[in-house]
Amino acid sequence: MGANVREGFAERFRLALDEAGYSIRHKKALGLLFSVTPQAVSKWLAGEAMPSAVRARAIAEALGVRRAWLIDNELPMRSHVADMEETGHGYAAHESISMSSEEFRVLTSFRKLSKPSRNLVEQLVEILGSHST
Repeated sequence: MGANVREGFAERFRLALDEAGYSIRHKKALGLLFSVTPQAVSKWLAGEAMPSAVRARAIAEALGVRRAWLIDNELPMRSHVADMEETGHGYAAHESISMSSEEFRVLTSFRKLSKPSRNLVEQLVEILGSHST
């Protein structure tokens, strides 16, 4: 495997980590997240090595990106596109939505919260949403 392939992976890996809210400085925590040693994470970040196919799938899932993007640079980065099932005046027949990096970070953080904290965030969002109109 060529150095360019490993360097490309390292660049995309760093981007995915950043967008998911993880610091590349916390290699021990990243190692725990991906079930590898901190040294393995360091090698991935430096473009010296790449994860196995099985591990790459788990990494992509944890970071909310497509494995094909992470390993092969096949766009799009994320497959968070949903068909809207709502119909009626004002709705397109097959409207789709996608998630920005900022929205992904918020969702990732939200999912890490305890159930009571999630409930508080949901209430806050409802309150703020009702005041914005």
